[in-house]
Amino acid sequence: MNVSCAHFTGAGTRANNQDCVGFQVSDDRACFVVSDGVGGAAGGELAARYAVDALLACWRASQRPVAELAPACVGAANAAILARQANDDSHRQMSATVVALFLDRREATAQWVHVGDSRLYRFRRGALVDRTRDHSVTQQLADAGFPANGVSAHFLHMALGMQGPLAASESGVHSLQDGDVFLLCTDGFWQLVPESTIEHRLRIVQSVDDWACLLEHEASRHPGNQQSADNYSALAVWIGCPENVTLVSVRP
Repeated sequence: MNVSCAHFTGAGTRANNQDCVGFQVSDDRACFVVSDGVGGAAGGELAARYAVDALLACWRASQRPVAELAPACVGAANAAILARQANDDSHRQMSATVVALFLDRREATAQWVHVGDSRLYRFRRGALVDRTRDHSVTQQLADAGFPANGVSAHFLHMALGMQGPLAASESGVHSLQDGDVFLLCTDGFWQLVPESTIEHRLRIVQSVDDWACLLEHEASRHPGNQQSADNYSALAVWIGCPENVTLVSVRP
């Protein structure tokens, strides 16, 4: 099963970039991860880097099947941030979101997991078929049928490094098909680029690099509120040859 990927990251209008992207691909499996340091406390950039490094280190060291990797790897990422908090008074409040995708290339299966509001989108035959649900207050209100007017989309009820039990959202194991596509991204990206635009750009490109290039262009040309535009990052993953199925399966 062929796997290809491309990624980008930008600071937006902020002075520094607290997003972090990482991945590793081996002959029989692959891992992709995106993390975003939570603003409002010192150390967000460090928290994101700790999350990515610890998650990938756990993935490399483990021979567990895909179904068991998600909780172990997220637990390792959370533990790494908590350990830094305990040893550094200036970073006791640092935290980060994370979204990770695990692939078994021999069994052609995938599983993903997330904490916070970094997202994963899954596409099949050029159409969006799945998206993670944010661990945000606005998502909770929407799920309960209440309006979220005046509530900041940045308020999270779960992130790596927060005190209390961690309840990451796991997808379960999904079978892969040739042409499946994934996009992992931070909130700074999905707040700028609508799902319809992400989907449309997928249908007109011939490579994962071209898709990532178009998506980066969309993010960079829509800075939003110049006083608060966030960092934006995305990691695109193509399974097999999506270009052979997206262009012939476009919906009216």
